[in-house]
Amino acid sequence: MSPLASPQQQLSTRQVSTAAENIAAAQFSLYGFDVLEQASRAQFVYDLGVATSGGMMKVMVHGTLDGFWDLVEPYLDLIPRRKASMADYHRAIDLWLEHHGRRVACCLVKFESPDLDRMPRIYLASAAEIAEKLHEITNHMGASSLCEEYEVTDSFGARRVESLPSKWRFSQARIAELMRSPEGEKPLQFRFSTATRCAECAEAQPAACLKCGPMMN
Repeated sequence: MSPLASPQQQLSTRQVSTAAENIAAAQFSLYGFDVLEQASRAQFVYDLGVATSGGMMKVMVHGTLDGFWDLVEPYLDLIPRRKASMADYHRAIDLWLEHHGRRVACCLVKFESPDLDRMPRIYLASAAEIAEKLHEITNHMGASSLCEEYEVTDSFGARRVESLPSKWRFSQARIAELMRSPEGEKPLQFRFSTATRCAECAEAQPAACLKCGPMMN
C-alpha cells in the first residue's frame, strides 16, 4: 500500500462519528428494526429514525474512543472551558435538553480499538436520562462531559468509581422501554415530505423541530 493510500493514524471526530452511526444502525437492524437515516437539514437534532410495528423513536448517535462524550459543548456560548463556571455547565445541559426534547434517545458508542478487534460498548438512554447524569457528573467533577466511568470522593474521603447505569446497555428490552410513549403523550411520528411542517415549527427553524425534517433510507 502506498503512503497516499495509508489510513490516518489519528482519527478525526467526523470519522469516529461516521463509524458510530453505522455501528448503531447495524445493531438496530440486527435486532429487527427498520432504520432510517436523517437527511442533513435536521441532522443536528437526531441522526437515525428507528421503527417497528410496535413504535418509533428518534436517535442521536455519539461515538468516542476515550470514554468521554462532549454533548453540550455547543451550548456553552463560546465560553472557554477554563473560564466556564458550574452554573454555565448546568445551564448548557438544560439548553441541550430543551433543544433536543426529553424523548429523543441517545445512542452512545464507546470504541475499544480503532480496528474493531473488540466490538464497542453501546448504551441507549433518553435525553432526559442523559441530562440527569450530566448534572450529576458536573456536581461531582466540575465538568460537563458525559463519562463512561469517573471517580467520586464522598464526604468521608472514600473514593469509588461510578459508571453509566447498567440498564443503559443496548438491548431489545431497552429499545422497547424507550419506544413506549409516556401516558398521555402521542406516539412519535415521522414526516417524509420536505415541504411539510408542523404547527410548532411553522415560524421557527424546521431543523429544530423533532416532528419534522425529511427522512431517507
